[in-house]
Amino acid sequence: MQFFLQSTTRIRILLSGALMVMLGVLSTTSVVAAQGNSAIAQQFQTKETNITAASLVSIQQDNPNSIELSSSAHADRIIGVVGSKPLIELSNGASGVQVVTSGLTKLLISDLNGKVVTGDKITASPIEGVGMKATDNTTIIGSAQSSLDTSGAESRTITDKTGTKVTVHIGLVPVQVGISVYNAGANKSTTFVPSFLQSLANNVAGRDVSPVRVLAAALILLLLFISITVLLYSSVRSSIISIGRNPLSEDAVRKSLIQVSLTVLTVLIFAVALIYLVLKA
Repeated sequence: MQFFLQSTTRIRILLSGALMVMLGVLSTTSVVAAQGNSAIAQQFQTKETNITAASLVSIQQDNPNSIELSSSAHADRIIGVVGSKPLIELSNGASGVQVVTSGLTKLLISDLNGKVVTGDKITASPIEGVGMKATDNTTIIGSAQSSLDTSGAESRTITDKTGTKVTVHIGLVPVQVGISVYNAGANKSTTFVPSFLQSLANNVAGRDVSPVRVLAAALILLLLFISITVLLYSSVRSSIISIGRNPLSEDAVRKSLIQVSLTVLTVLIFAVALIYLVLKA
């Protein structure tokens, strides 16, 4: 029984460590997470009549207060996404178009440059107003927060730069807007999390998860495995010893095993919730 109590104490220590890891990750990344909670839009003028909500737009070269539909030809002038109902609108009172320059909003995206999945960086495409996955060094509008569902997307046939006609799918995908310069080579070389682990975390969270959070979740999962293993081993060992010493203690051993099972279930639920919070918060 003493061995069992010692094992329980170890479990508490492991769970406390997991909780400290989660709190540390949340505290160090809280500023980053908070940036994606609202969409901020700024008003711009435009002479184009075919600009619609969810279109990718750029600043006009000769007029910094006016926008036009963006394309790969002027991706370096990307300014944002036309919003329909942004949380915060910055306006001078005149009529114009509200463009989301920061936050989460939906964007028209095509699979012209390959399948779009959660975490992909999005840039302008040859189709005006429509984004695509970035694979080369370019200016990006932000990161896709879900995959493009081609089954419900619009199909369009276009002619690529080689003169070949291709069919692409265009659909709405939530994007975390944050204009920056994408370096394809640096992005591939700086990742230190296995791709399968990163993809699994992104699918669970439904968005792009930072490598630090992925590693924290993996550590909690490892602690969970160790905790359950120690708990089960100690309970089975103590039960065998108890029955060997006193065959009449079978009822007490059975109750003890039930308590251990409930403890294991509680630890499992707690750890799963902890992992979900680390990835989702």
